[in-house]
Amino acid sequence: MTAVKLGRLEAELSPGRVVLRGRIDDSSPLGELAAQVAPGNVVVDTDGVTFINSIGMREWMRFVRTLKARGRVTYERVAAVLITQMNMLPEFDGSAITSFHAQYECGACGAEAVLLVDAVAHAEELRGMRAPKLPCPECGQPMALADFPERYLSVFKA
Repeated sequence: MTAVKLGRLEAELSPGRVVLRGRIDDSSPLGELAAQVAPGNVVVDTDGVTFINSIGMREWMRFVRTLKARGRVTYERVAAVLITQMNMLPEFDGSAITSFHAQYECGACGAEAVLLVDAVAHAEELRGMRAPKLPCPECGQPMALADFPERYLSVFKA
């Protein structure tokens, strides 16, 4: 595993895998990172991404396009701040996303949480623009998506 620091973003590279943590912004030259990723299929894990701005989104798009030109890209544990951005761009295909984070709320106890949604297990619901009901970590009752489905689910639309 190779650790790379790009401004306020940290990346861990291993064969076929990139894990990102921190902020994707003007201090994150993702083009440099893409050059360090071996050609071929790659899984990109953005669980630790906490922020992205417009310049960061431009860098993200360059990064993704470079990786796609060299193999299949699969996204796992996509951060909530990134999935909402990916939903605004027709370039992204939900079939490449295996899981993502989304803001949920519990009608029973009032808890709010960012939960990990398994996009493979819930593929049919997501294609229909329906967020799966997930158990509340506080009381166990079903939680509902706390935002408009379009912000998180458009990328999966059939």
